[in-house]
Amino acid sequence: MIAFIILGLFSCNKNQKTPDGFEIQDGFKLELVASEPLIKDPVDLEFNEKGDAMVLEMPGYPMEDKQSRILILKDKNKDGVYDSTIVFMDNLGLADSFMPYKKGVLVAAPPYLLQLHDDNGDYIVEKIDTLMGGFAKENLQHNYNGLTYGIDNWIYAANGGNDGKPYWWGDTTTAMDLRGQDLRFNLETRQMERLGESSGGFGLAMDEYGRFFETHNLTHISHLVFPDRYLKGRQILPENTLQNISDHEENGLARIFPIGEQEDRVNHPEQSGYFSGSCGVTYYGGGAFGDKYKNTVWVADVVLNLIHVDKIKPNGASFTASRIFENKDFLASSDRAFRPVNMSVGPDGSMYVIDIHRKVIEHPEWIPDEIEKTLDLNAGKNQGRIYKISLENESFDFKQFSSSEGLVQSLKNPNQWVRNTAQRLLMENVLSNETFLGLKKLLESDNELARLHAIWILSYSGKLTPNEVAAALKDKNAANRENVLKIAENYLPESESILDKIIGLLNDPDARVRMQAALSLSMLPENHPFYKKNQDLILESLAKTAKLPNDEWNIAAITLAAQTKTVELFARISQEKNVNASLLASLALNISGETDDVLSILNHLSTSPISDKEKTLVVSQLAKQTEKVNGKSIENQISQLEHKAGLNFLTSLASLRQKLKLQPSSQFLKYSKSASKNVLDASLPDSVRVQYLSLLDFLPYAQKSTILFECLKNNQPLKLQENALRQLSNYREKEIGHKVVAMWKALSPQTRRYASDLLLYIESNHDALLTGLEKGIINIGEMNFDLERRRTLLWWTDNENTKSRAKRLFSDSGVSNRQAAMDKMKPALTLKGNNLNGEKVFSNTCATCHKYGSIGKEVGPVLTEISRKSKATMLHDILDPNAAVDPKYVNHSLETKSGAIHMGIVANETDKSVTIHKIGGEKVLINKSDIKKFRSMGTSLMMEGFENALSNQEMADLLEFLQKGGKK
Repeated sequence: MIAFIILGLFSCNKNQKTPDGFEIQDGFKLELVASEPLIKDPVDLEFNEKGDAMVLEMPGYPMEDKQSRILILKDKNKDGVYDSTIVFMDNLGLADSFMPYKKGVLVAAPPYLLQLHDDNGDYIVEKIDTLMGGFAKENLQHNYNGLTYGIDNWIYAANGGNDGKPYWWGDTTTAMDLRGQDLRFNLETRQMERLGESSGGFGLAMDEYGRFFETHNLTHISHLVFPDRYLKGRQILPENTLQNISDHEENGLARIFPIGEQEDRVNHPEQSGYFSGSCGVTYYGGGAFGDKYKNTVWVADVVLNLIHVDKIKPNGASFTASRIFENKDFLASSDRAFRPVNMSVGPDGSMYVIDIHRKVIEHPEWIPDEIEKTLDLNAGKNQGRIYKISLENESFDFKQFSSSEGLVQSLKNPNQWVRNTAQRLLMENVLSNETFLGLKKLLESDNELARLHAIWILSYSGKLTPNEVAAALKDKNAANRENVLKIAENYLPESESILDKIIGLLNDPDARVRMQAALSLSMLPENHPFYKKNQDLILESLAKTAKLPNDEWNIAAITLAAQTKTVELFARISQEKNVNASLLASLALNISGETDDVLSILNHLSTSPISDKEKTLVVSQLAKQTEKVNGKSIENQISQLEHKAGLNFLTSLASLRQKLKLQPSSQFLKYSKSASKNVLDASLPDSVRVQYLSLLDFLPYAQKSTILFECLKNNQPLKLQENALRQLSNYREKEIGHKVVAMWKALSPQTRRYASDLLLYIESNHDALLTGLEKGIINIGEMNFDLERRRTLLWWTDNENTKSRAKRLFSDSGVSNRQAAMDKMKPALTLKGNNLNGEKVFSNTCATCHKYGSIGKEVGPVLTEISRKSKATMLHDILDPNAAVDPKYVNHSLETKSGAIHMGIVANETDKSVTIHKIGGEKVLINKSDIKKFRSMGTSLMMEGFENALSNQEMADLLEFLQKGGKK
């Protein structure tokens, strides 16, 4: 039985109060265990095998003016608070991550990977080895980071976004271009691999079974479904294997819940209340917080001063991340300088929060120059905090780490930190036969995690037999079977029995095990005798697993397992009644591209029972593999498919013909001749009209431009408008932008969203856009000019005329149309507001269009959660409502054929009707057939001039109410 003792450092004062300004979930304790002047600018915290807390300071963020260092924290009086430090190593460049390793540490110090040796454990570094070089050293937020010891005994790191070409020190010929991917490396064998698409963020989280989760700013949690090594240059339908797994996003952003009065944002005020600075992603495997916190990933938002917790649940071959708490987060602070950049689970199962503690956390690159001049980017550089989150008072007995027997027993510990540390220490030592026997006994343990660690250690040490691997493939725990499949890859060339077991697992009840079985099978070379002997069985088994419920990751894995036999597998499954068309498309994407293969796919497709829509998907992927094909040699097969093809499928086949330089078919020409007329035929179903529009894709711009612009009118079906804009975006004629601007006020609200991107992101349209803004045809607020969109015109174009015209309209710091009004009301920000009086102001002046709690009417945006914005941002929104207008709240004028005029926002629009929401809450539905004129007013429904209706004190009261509600 694992011994636990109470140690001074990890004991907690039961009467400990939560620090002022913090809110934490009930039952948990939050303790400040280290702070300035003891530590400054911490970004990483790790515990070594002695239980020493080691902290990495990074005072060089963001100015690159000071070097990082590592400290050992000590608690001499055993009161649970660190009171002294030992400088373990300084002058570490711009190091941002480290991990304990071989009686010392590894340090990510771009462009290097360093090893610091402390062989006698006296906290004095005897030697520094440079192990790798070539990592990029640019924006500090995006340097490589997140050093993690993997369960497979490799070391993992997050790319961070800056890429680089790391190489083994002393041999630049080993350089590997990261190409936007994370990496793993093995210091013993000097192997290095790209891991998979990187989120580009700070931190890397590994669960008990070696799966990795990542984070980056807006996308707070992603899962790397499987590593890049299985692709071997082949293509899959998903763009990459990094998947956003959050199930709680609104328009691409996940809502979070900061507390206290919010500060002004230096960029992207529209992101207030949503993840925008996610970092420090950490898997909680401490085993001390109860069942609710098992399988949870913790993510900090460094901008909004909080920590969010997601529960991880299986979803096919990947996972779903669901928030644990509704309308609140696990930990939040009203201290705007609380900047949680990282977290670490300790030996006692507590979660330690690393707070770099800065007044300004944004990198200067993303702060507008005008605003940067007003900020002190160094504020807080002499500060830093570490907080401990705990629930129970148990602690690990480090004496277990003093013997091999104790290390083996530690593999049963419920705390992931203890198990991982024990595994690392075992791997760093020379193990005796007695120790290996102890590990083999663990293979029969009831403890599934002990079995998992034991088999990885034995495998890596070369002490695992094929029979033991085969037995472990039957493990009752699905996640263990998944891991053993990875181990089995090394035994495949030696054991036909293991191959049989892997083939059997292609039909495992667990989707992720099935995926891994296919991936592992893909590692057996086709020229291997075992593969040749079992080829029919392999294809038969892949065809069988193809009948099971398969998500995009299972489809990718089956395709990779087929290797060069994708045509054969396609032939086996294409005639099945309920065959997965996405799998057929994936197989078609991976054929050799030889004429015979293309012919085979087309022949089997012609007799497949799948729908035309599904055949369209297959042909669209097949077309990517026809570079080597002589079109004439497959024209008959294309013609057979065209004979009974519907419009969409016919269009797809026409695209294939075009790529093969074949003449259009007679069927296509028949349809295309009538397409120009039928696109605008209102008597036809909308879906058919959209299909006819797709036929126009093959015509040059000059022959179809009139029709495309006619499709943009607001009396046309929305899908027709959207598809017409998509076609227009393929051309660079300057008249396109000018015609879109001329039609701007008559475009429907949804279409204006797409049209704004067409004008902004296609440089040939910039002149038209700027002219429209200058003449007031387009209200500047309708363009949603956030920081990046502004910089598209201000910075990221080579056209100096465009830059100068844009500067006259707005600055890098933002859009402000009513500076005089802002100046007049600015004193309201310094006055003490009364929220009860503010409630009266709201009821009298705002409630006809806005709802706050139970007060008011919902015409414009509901303001119940507006407290996520700062008072200054709210003041700007009130006084300058047209600086940035959500398209759905733009005022519209609608005149009916009977002469009635309705003013308001478009609450709903369908292909048949428009619903106008008027001031006061009235809704009016008008059939499009009854509309005479329908146009955007280009402005918010909220009128300007609010500063003339309220005194400074009344505005202060209103802002206080919007921040705090009507509480007494």
